[in-house]
Order: sequence, then C-alpha cells, then structure tokens
Amino acid sequence: MAELLAGEAAVVQINSDESPRLSARFMVRGIPVVHLLCKGSSVDQLQGAQSPESVVSWFRRSARDR
Repeated sequence: MAELLAGEAAVVQINSDESPRLSARFMVRGIPVVHLLCKGSSVDQLQGAQSPESVVSWFRRSARDR
C-alpha cells in the first residue's frame, strides 16, 4: 500500500492488540480498518477487507474531498 501511495500519503500499520489506547482513540471496532487522518484527526474510514486498488481509489476520492 505504501508503494502505491508513495508521494501522496504516509501509510502506517498499527497492531490494535499492541496499541489499545490508539485503537480506542480511533474507535476501532473491527479489523481491518483504514483511517484517513488530517492533522491527527480521522476524517474518513474504510472498513473490511479491500483490494489495494480499492483502498487507493477510496483514499484519492476522500483526500480530494478534503
């Protein structure tokens, strides 16, 4: 994913079991989940298994709308 969005976004993977406070902060209720963050706040999210292409398309659409 990071390679597909290189130059557009920083992609970070978090283990919710190892980071329960971060999971609580972003109200992670299920995995996988992808959050689009802007200045530290979640402005959009995508839940469930998705193809890399679907995630990139979602990101570009969501980022464009911000």
